[in-house]
Amino acid sequence: MPQKPGPEGQVAAPPPAPMSALAPGPGIRVALDVRGWAVVALPDRLVVLDDDFRHLRGFDPVTGAELWRVQAQSEPRGWHTLYAVGDRVLLHAGSDLVAVDARRGELVATHPARVFNGSEDACRLDIWHGFDDRRRRWTPDDPALTACAAACTCTRRLFRCDTGAPIGKPFNGNEIYLHDELEESASMLCVGAPNWLGRIGGKYLLGVRAGPDAYEGIAVDGEGKVLWRRPELSAAVEPYRRFDGDVAADACWSIDSTSMVAWTCSTGQIRWQAQFPGEQKGYSGEAHVVAPGLLLVRRRSESELQVELRDVTTGKQRWRRTLPPDRVALAPGENTDVLAYAHTTTYAWLDLRKGATLREHTIAPDQSMTRDPASDGYIRLGGPEVALLSREGEVLQTVPKATPGIQWLGAGFVAGREERRFTVLRRPDFAVALAVEGAWLVEDSSAALGPAAVVLLDQRGQDEPLRIVVLRSD
Repeated sequence: MPQKPGPEGQVAAPPPAPMSALAPGPGIRVALDVRGWAVVALPDRLVVLDDDFRHLRGFDPVTGAELWRVQAQSEPRGWHTLYAVGDRVLLHAGSDLVAVDARRGELVATHPARVFNGSEDACRLDIWHGFDDRRRRWTPDDPALTACAAACTCTRRLFRCDTGAPIGKPFNGNEIYLHDELEESASMLCVGAPNWLGRIGGKYLLGVRAGPDAYEGIAVDGEGKVLWRRPELSAAVEPYRRFDGDVAADACWSIDSTSMVAWTCSTGQIRWQAQFPGEQKGYSGEAHVVAPGLLLVRRRSESELQVELRDVTTGKQRWRRTLPPDRVALAPGENTDVLAYAHTTTYAWLDLRKGATLREHTIAPDQSMTRDPASDGYIRLGGPEVALLSREGEVLQTVPKATPGIQWLGAGFVAGREERRFTVLRRPDFAVALAVEGAWLVEDSSAALGPAAVVLLDQRGQDEPLRIVVLRSD
């Protein structure tokens, strides 16, 4: 999470409040308990931004031993956010981008970020693996698929994930500044914002503005050279469309309420296009790979959910179904974060051969369901019990345990908050591992440490560092 030094860039250093000892349940231990302004987890390291905002420290997440300490910057400025790619930690500090070797604890390089962390322009680092937006989760360093970019509302700037060095020139939209003399305020409107699509085969894929009313699809190599431009992809790469791709098939596609376009990622050549029947207003849509070479396409309006299965390569439709709008249509084992309305209550698993419904499962308003990282099935949380489901939606087991307010789900722990009380439950019995008061949350990159650990953060106020705790069940 981003953190900022005190007023005018000077580090505030009030006396830290005392920390009470944590008392986890049987079979759970506190492996690390330290303070810092930011943290990120790697598979074998926990890296913490020190109290002075200048140093990073590396810790062993099993023993809690401090492994190294390195000065990352001479003066703190702006907001500070940590990201992890391979064995590198990237510190986005104000206008700087600092790369540190997390294994050896050595400063690799410092480069201008070209986007200011802490501005009002939603600036951040974008970390991608293929077509997956990794955000602040640990990302493997794959030269064919891993991509790093500095991004604001109206700009994207590629950089090397291992050093932070810029790749080519930034891609920019047109910034239009609107001034309100009455309110004595100003706002920025971006026209033609660049659209980051992903990376495949070492090529960076983007949609960039090519004229007043047009985009074009482009591919950029690792040195910043544009390999191809496709004006014919203009409508397909505009930011408002849903985008995805299939690395194995070298296929990219985008979808909106009326049409779908698929093209070869490595060349930009259009493979096929589809126009959708039915009403055009009020629809939203998306398409994802659900089996090798197969796309499940979903389009929802207020009156219905249209579902169809298509070939990735040819676009040929294999079957099509219409379901009630309160359904979430799933292929067996698919993630649940697919096209849905907030009031959706029933999940429907479909047989991909014919489109027939295999099973349905209805959840209550106080329940939620998601893929289970501890299995190939699903888990339902909330209400008076926990339910474990198969990949086809069959209820396999229920555990009589109320789990209100769950905010994080892992293979070894679940955690959530109810008012000021934060609770960590150990799996598989969902016994209470730790219950504490305060503004605790789970660190985004916790999953990097594996199923036996979770990283907890106690937000102790704007002028006091975080309390950073690693809880383990091994």
